[in-house]
Parts: sequence; structure tokens; C-alpha cells
Amino acid sequence: MTIKVYMTNIAGNQLTVGNQRKVKHILDVNKIDYVDIDISDPKNVAEKEFLQRALSPINKTLHLPQIFNNEEYCCDFDGILSAVESDTLKEILKLDN
Repeated sequence: MTIKVYMTNIAGNQLTVGNQRKVKHILDVNKIDYVDIDISDPKNVAEKEFLQRALSPINKTLHLPQIFNNEEYCCDFDGILSAVESDTLKEILKLDN
């Protein structure tokens, strides 16, 4: 299973930049392997389109970062913070213990 963190490297919003950094830090500290996918990179157009299609039916807007386990939606920034606070990070990321 692959954790995918959808993000952007050209965010003009410092809150987005900070949130992306915090998510990566949380995953690193918890020794969770992940792939970060920069949807602003032209080579990732298919990934950006997937993200938009995946978020639409669950009424989520494209606020980065967004976290998936393979093709399955896990959470956004607020969701991962809540999971850390409630000690349910592996559950929300759909990881086996």
C-alpha cells in the first residue's frame, strides 16, 4: 500500500506550504512511507485529474495537502491532525498494524 500526499510546490499561500510541511513531518516522525505528488508539475496532469475526480463525489474541495492510500481517500490536513491527536493515524491512513 502506498500513501500518496498530493501537494504543490508553487503554493502562494504560506498556510498551504506550512500544512504540507507539517503533514510530511508527521509521516516522517511516524516512519510511514509515502510519495509526495506535486500536482503543479505538468508531468503529473493525470494525478491532478485523478485527485479532482476522487474529491468531487465526497464533496471535498481541492485544498492541499490531500492524502490517499493508493486510490482510496484518507484525509486532508485537518484530518491528519485529528488522527494524531486521537492516536488513530494508522487507522485513518488505512494501514495494517
